[in-house]
Amino acid sequence: MTLLIDRSNNNAADSYTAAHKAGVTHAYFKATDGTSFVDATYKDRMARAQKAGIIVGAYHFAEHGDPIAEADHFLSIIGTPRAGHLRPCLDLEEGQDAAWASAFVRHVQEKLGYWPVLYGSTSQIPAVRAGSGSARACPWWRAEYGPNDGGRHPLTGGDMGAAAHQYTSIAHIPGVDGDTDASVFLSQPAVMLVPSTRPKWRRPKGGVAVSWVGGDGKPRSGTFRGLGWFQFRHPRAWWRGTVTSKPRKKP
Repeated sequence: MTLLIDRSNNNAADSYTAAHKAGVTHAYFKATDGTSFVDATYKDRMARAQKAGIIVGAYHFAEHGDPIAEADHFLSIIGTPRAGHLRPCLDLEEGQDAAWASAFVRHVQEKLGYWPVLYGSTSQIPAVRAGSGSARACPWWRAEYGPNDGGRHPLTGGDMGAAAHQYTSIAHIPGVDGDTDASVFLSQPAVMLVPSTRPKWRRPKGGVAVSWVGGDGKPRSGTFRGLGWFQFRHPRAWWRGTVTSKPRKKP
């Protein structure tokens, strides 16, 4: 079982070790609200959930102030999320339009280099996405409770492009105090994770010119063709060298 939950200062303390054993694999925690509020339980919940093996992320509860100021407040608290964690999320409830949401998510994208997650209901988010290409670029975490009886219920009429489905607000999960929201992923969870920024090394065509000092102490040069990190073939032995010049072109 793979479950995504979300918790905030409105909830009691939880045992994330027990929750993880019960199938909770991902969790969002409220970090900020508006332009000044900071959830006092945020850092502790994040640390305990991560220690329990849960993939974690932070969300911002949107108010009706300046979207740029709210985004900056959010980012100032969460810092730079680690690759593989859940992407920062904008919890959009009622009253913000497409222009407001666009300004917030674009600012986050400009600061972090990737789009945040957009959370909201079926009654609100489709209109926001229809009026904003930036909102459409964000993975949508869709709140659609249906019977809201704690069980899993499929979406009616298709997923509308959502990445995750929050299907209940009254789930009972071991280790999680009281009723809680629970969600399942509608696509691969990776779409809602912070992407890796590690550059990919590609072997240039024709190899890379290298130089080294041989076992006899004499300098040598050759072409590294990807036989191993800083290793290359010598007619009589294996040597280690260091890239010292630009890739050679094929003759």
